[in-house]
Amino acid sequence: MKLKTKGTNWPRLTVQWGVILFILILAFMPQLTKITAPDFEAYCPFGGLQALGSYLLSQALSCTMTSAQIVMGILLFAGVLLFSKLFCSYICPIGTVSEWLGRLGDKLKIRFTISGIFDKILRSLKYILLFITLFYTLQSNELFCKKFDPYFALASGFNSDVVVLYAIITIVLVVFGSVFIRLFWCKYLCPLGAISNIFKFSLFFVATLAIYLILLKFGVEISYVWPLAIACAGGYAIELFGQKSKFFPLTKITRNTSSCIDCQLCSKKCPQAIDVASLKVVKHVDCNLCGDCLLVCPEKNTLTINKRKELKWLPIVATVLLVTLGVIVGKLWEVPTIDLKWGEPEEIESAEIFTQSGLKNIKCYGSSMAFANKMKTVDGVYGVATYVKHNRVKMYYDSDRLNEEKIQELLFTPQKKALKALDKNVETVYGISLKLNNFFDSYDFSYLSAMIASETNAVGLISEFDCPVVVKIYFPEPIENTEELFNIIESKEYTFETTQGPRTLELEYEISGKPELFTIPNAEYINSLFTAFERTFNYRDDYTDDVVKSYTLPLGNNSKLRNRLSYLVSHLSNDDGVVEFKTELDSTYEEVADIVYVDTMTSVSKIEEALLSDTLVISYSNGRKGKVENMFDFSEEIKTKNSKEN
Repeated sequence: MKLKTKGTNWPRLTVQWGVILFILILAFMPQLTKITAPDFEAYCPFGGLQALGSYLLSQALSCTMTSAQIVMGILLFAGVLLFSKLFCSYICPIGTVSEWLGRLGDKLKIRFTISGIFDKILRSLKYILLFITLFYTLQSNELFCKKFDPYFALASGFNSDVVVLYAIITIVLVVFGSVFIRLFWCKYLCPLGAISNIFKFSLFFVATLAIYLILLKFGVEISYVWPLAIACAGGYAIELFGQKSKFFPLTKITRNTSSCIDCQLCSKKCPQAIDVASLKVVKHVDCNLCGDCLLVCPEKNTLTINKRKELKWLPIVATVLLVTLGVIVGKLWEVPTIDLKWGEPEEIESAEIFTQSGLKNIKCYGSSMAFANKMKTVDGVYGVATYVKHNRVKMYYDSDRLNEEKIQELLFTPQKKALKALDKNVETVYGISLKLNNFFDSYDFSYLSAMIASETNAVGLISEFDCPVVVKIYFPEPIENTEELFNIIESKEYTFETTQGPRTLELEYEISGKPELFTIPNAEYINSLFTAFERTFNYRDDYTDDVVKSYTLPLGNNSKLRNRLSYLVSHLSNDDGVVEFKTELDSTYEEVADIVYVDTMTSVSKIEEALLSDTLVISYSNGRKGKVENMFDFSEEIKTKNSKEN
């Protein structure tokens, strides 16, 4: 007699396909919209657990880590305790693909299930990989899993975070392992599977963590490596000898032995190859509450969840609710990227708090630390916290030494930029001075200067601190249509090209007060836009001005390589007699290089030889020396200079 069973587990399959389609939409979004570089791990719970550990250890959150990830990591822990490994069953794209490839292996009759001693030995690999991943993440404050994660490698197109060799190895293991061996990656290699199992053995995990925290509380200096190693080794040991959890998860598959007809369909259907038909309660560590066995059972109410037939929809409902909760809380709650305090406890307690949003240069962990290091040098600032997601900073300060306007001035860096070359025959430059709200940092200056340069004939732009910030725009001729200019400045978005395609930014610049028109002479304009480059080296302060000489040379076309002058300076510093390099404007407002040297230690001919060298010998910050092709050409300037002197 043919047993009457239910069909496909469509709720689970719907979620799995939904996740795959969502990933594909993210992957193709740059081609369809103006959005670039989608975050393929924004809601990854394993990344969230790594982020949480890193944050608790160093009070800093890497730019690749998000609050949403942390929320998902916490919910993963709660979900495992309550409902088992739902993420593995319903959401994980690697698990989904592994199952689908496994069905192909079954059809070809080439897939088998590892059991016995080899199964037990191989299960250690995922705990070893978990230890390595968490160790290097906590060491570097960057997600180490990105280096080998097969999902992230494929979804991101092998971006710079991926080690190609590692990723290719894991992709091969997932694909071929799944076809030939039942859930090879999930059972034996997946670090998320390992940490989920450790959560299932929660009493052991909590005890390990509690002992570590108690030891720290009593002043025992013990590295996080020890509890990490104990948790991984202990998790493997429990899985090795028991392969089941006694208390958690609270939700389990139960079998009614009195109505069971021993058809074995549940055991055959189980993706994990658990012998469900021989168990009264499924406590196996591999069970992820997928529900396939519930659907295949031909006897009504024989296989249930916690002996209650009405709970058969619990796994899918719990999955949807947990993900929804994670998305909502992740958007509402933000963990500071860094939260550093260097003031004394009593200073922090009495400190005022200043908050500023819209700082586009606060965009990652690195920029946050650079900001904190700058603020440490300011007398009266006791600590900072940064929130990358909303480009926001929070500062603890002494109100007796600082006020909000002074802090805003500290946050602001005046800038200037020539947008286009100005004809030398132009005698008068026309300018407009205006005040801008929501204009805060160097990124705002870059965006505004790019907008102005592309949409107008403006030749220069200067920003100055004030409340609001003062911006001066310079034109080669009178400004006829100020309304059009104002519309450009107050544009709500700005689109520009990147290496990954067009990117669109939302802007909120608002003109405050009445703009002022003015004119200045060409010479004054050139002086106002000029920024000198100056470097001293080789113990310049040891030499008074009367023992040094200057070798002055027009920069000419080399002025276009201004951002490479540090290479030239490093090369010149190899001559101990050269002690300074600076640029300035001559009497005709042309930029010249002024090389200061000690004539008893070097000569003009040596300096010229260094300038004309085919290669530049440069020194790196780690002390290592290297060579690069000389991108500067001073041959005509030196030839002209020597002919004039002769």
